[in-house]
Amino acid sequence: MTATDGDRPRSEALWGALRRSRTFRELAPMEAGIGWPLPVPVLHDGVPRVYLRLPLFVMRPDPAGGADLFPPFATAALDWSTGRLVEYTDLRFKEPDRSRREWQRPVGRFPHPAVEGLSTAAYLSERTRLFGLYDELFDGLAHGRPPAGAWAAPFGELLGRLLEPSLAPYYRRLAPKFLGRHLPRER
Repeated sequence: MTATDGDRPRSEALWGALRRSRTFRELAPMEAGIGWPLPVPVLHDGVPRVYLRLPLFVMRPDPAGGADLFPPFATAALDWSTGRLVEYTDLRFKEPDRSRREWQRPVGRFPHPAVEGLSTAAYLSERTRLFGLYDELFDGLAHGRPPAGAWAAPFGELLGRLLEPSLAPYYRRLAPKFLGRHLPRER
């Protein structure tokens, strides 16, 4: 999977390449949405590597506008250095003790209150800004030094605004340390 989307941030291009991939089309329902990346930094033989874990969830369009959101049903992980899909995890299989009904009921709506007043262009601009900050994070982690200082405040602010509040508990379950650091208050 390659990401060739011009001037867009690399993480946004990888996100889009996953959506267009044959693997995604074969594994995910047509109405699946791809969530915000969750970093998975690891050391391979002492060398830092970074993977992007992307939650996949159903977004069922509402004829009156917007869409109902359902809990993440799977995650897909991409290698930051190559863009390759390295893992697909069906959460319904991985966590069989969770009730099947959990994935059958909507948990929220999009657009959510923090973004419903934005035009499509303004939302996409904010989304691209957040992906640009993700690029800084992933590049820093890949070099063994996460971004510091002035990076954290705008990242946390944008993530807090754009992350669907109804999906935040599921993100916390998938990446508690990351969300605890960048989105410390309960939503």
